[in-house]
Amino acid sequence: MKYIIRSIKYFFYFALLTTAIVFALIFIGAVNGDINDIFEGGYNALWKMGVFFALVAAVYPKLGFIVRDVEAKQSWDEIKGISKEYFKNRRYQLESETDDTLTFIRRSTVERISRMYEDRITLSKTETGFKMEGLRKDVLLAASGLEHTLNRD
Repeated sequence: MKYIIRSIKYFFYFALLTTAIVFALIFIGAVNGDINDIFEGGYNALWKMGVFFALVAAVYPKLGFIVRDVEAKQSWDEIKGISKEYFKNRRYQLESETDDTLTFIRRSTVERISRMYEDRITLSKTETGFKMEGLRKDVLLAASGLEHTLNRD
């Protein structure tokens, strides 16, 4: 269900972004306001763009979100404390905490909106450390940083 919701969000995000760009081009006078001048084929091009946006939106959540395992020698309680400090220093705030899970979100509303409120990073306890889930770029940066912090000798 989460996958479908993300796909729908990204479809509308791409459509709104394209609409904003077209309106900006009209506003600055780069193109005439007639749909036939803006797109080759006029209104016929809109459904083609919609199909393209739907295809990209259907694939993007699979490529844009990952789960990464991070190995750590510390206990889960130590990992939790270090993780809270690590994310606090990187403009995240603790959203929720259970015995086996930590969830962080961005502090800045602007950053949250730019990520369509898909900025959540979840850490879940595993036998060898923890797994981290979220946006690919954010998870890769946070996982490598946390791994470095936890495994410093």
